[in-house]
Amino acid sequence: MNDRIKSRAFIFCLALAVLLLSASMMPVTAAERAPDTLGLGAAIQTGDVIVCDTPIKVTYYDSYGTRITTVSDTDRLEIAEQYDPETGANYKEYTITAITATERELKISLTGITPKDQPALQHDLTEIIIKKAPDKTTYIEGESFSRSGMVVSACYSDNRWRNITDYKVDPSGPLAIDTSYVTITFEENEISKSVTQNITVHSKEYAENSNANSFNITAAAAAGGSISDSGTRSVDRGGSRTYTITPYNGYRINYVEVDGNNVGAVSSYTFSNVHESHTIRAYFLSGSEENNLAKKKLSVIGSFSGASGAGTYAPGTKVTIDAGSVPGFAFAGWIASDGITYPMPVISYVMPAYDVLLYANWVQSGSPNALNQITTTNLKEAQLSGWNDITNKLATFNLDDLQQGSSPVMKATLAGANCYIDAAAITTLNTRQGLAFEVSYGNDASFTFYSDMDNTLFTGTDLNYTCSDNTTLFFHEKNLTFTQPGAINTGICINLFLPDAQTGQIAYVYLVNEDGTEIMYLPAVVDPEKRISFPISSKTNLSIKY
Repeated sequence: MNDRIKSRAFIFCLALAVLLLSASMMPVTAAERAPDTLGLGAAIQTGDVIVCDTPIKVTYYDSYGTRITTVSDTDRLEIAEQYDPETGANYKEYTITAITATERELKISLTGITPKDQPALQHDLTEIIIKKAPDKTTYIEGESFSRSGMVVSACYSDNRWRNITDYKVDPSGPLAIDTSYVTITFEENEISKSVTQNITVHSKEYAENSNANSFNITAAAAAGGSISDSGTRSVDRGGSRTYTITPYNGYRINYVEVDGNNVGAVSSYTFSNVHESHTIRAYFLSGSEENNLAKKKLSVIGSFSGASGAGTYAPGTKVTIDAGSVPGFAFAGWIASDGITYPMPVISYVMPAYDVLLYANWVQSGSPNALNQITTTNLKEAQLSGWNDITNKLATFNLDDLQQGSSPVMKATLAGANCYIDAAAITTLNTRQGLAFEVSYGNDASFTFYSDMDNTLFTGTDLNYTCSDNTTLFFHEKNLTFTQPGAINTGICINLFLPDAQTGQIAYVYLVNEDGTEIMYLPAVVDPEKRISFPISSKTNLSIKY
């Protein structure tokens, strides 16, 4: 080979080496990923770019399943490094744990792979919660608490959680009458945590009466007056009967006793929604009736004190009102029928010149299903607060109420951190055909229970939810996510507000499974209030597209 050829070969090799070296020094282009390469379990990392013809929605999770952030509404999306402030981890590599592709959108869930240099977090028990209430919450004295259907979860300091079964229940043996809750306790590594579950325990006599079609009311009057329908009278289940108390000349009413309880110097008393036997007895005092006209009735409801202060008093009389105490609950204030509230459990009350009722509000202590103040929104007369008042109103709701400017739909608003629907009100609703009970919580959704449906299996439930709105150039989407998915044990109607919809527009309701898969459920028509209503029998996450 001559020198000229050798020189040319050397120059060529040198140029090739420079070219390769330059290529190695250039930044690596990020990998582009098409939707058909993004299967479940596939790996993806920071810098990869997803390219799709439709908007892409990516949700990032840490390695324990806690959501870090969400990125959406673009058809070309670069996977970014995500920082989790709770664990201090920087996630650069991910595994695809859910993917849903439609003609309108591509949804992907990415779970982070813990960096090798990430220090381990302390794994200590922090609390236990009841994720699902037990199947049975109403008992007869002597029965024992049943764990069937109850789901209890243990939560830890490193954000992990797991369902547990090796917890203890107190009381563990036969339940006594009026036991209002059981305590669930779990211990691990010398750390003990507890939570309470509400229950109701009835007497054996109550159980026998619950199967009867009619009940007896026995009325009697002491010397000095009379009571209508004296003696024993039969009343059909759910019926009512009114008794009139009349003093003789020279006598006045002292007090009336109903089932052993003093209800004051009332001239009439009505038993409503009868579901057990009762007694009523009237007592009288000698003296002119005029001497008793100035006294007014003070009724106290919700007190657990042996001396609540209820009775009849002359205006201006100072009366000590005592709420008492009940295990597992905290006093939340008095509400008077004249609208005045009192925050302390024991108060010195000055009797006004009119009859008045004081209602004690209680909230559960240490329970995730704490009851909040409830207020009716569309009934005549004074506003009602609390499930007991609403239950009583539902028991006496009749056609006359509807004809006087009210509505066949009774509306209630829950204020506070939780939307927990009490079973007692729904049980009473089920005895009043033709009525509906709509409960509002937040601004997006309300829930309607109908008396014409079978609500007998309803045991109370948590209907907490969160809502999110996704709006693009071509369509709208509203997502409703329940905090505690699961059974409702009855059929209800969800009323959902769609602010961007038009009256008469069709909105499509999708059920969203745990893995993010959407299943078409039904179409719904938007009403003039920009709401849609549709039935549902379980707390399943929803996606509404319109």
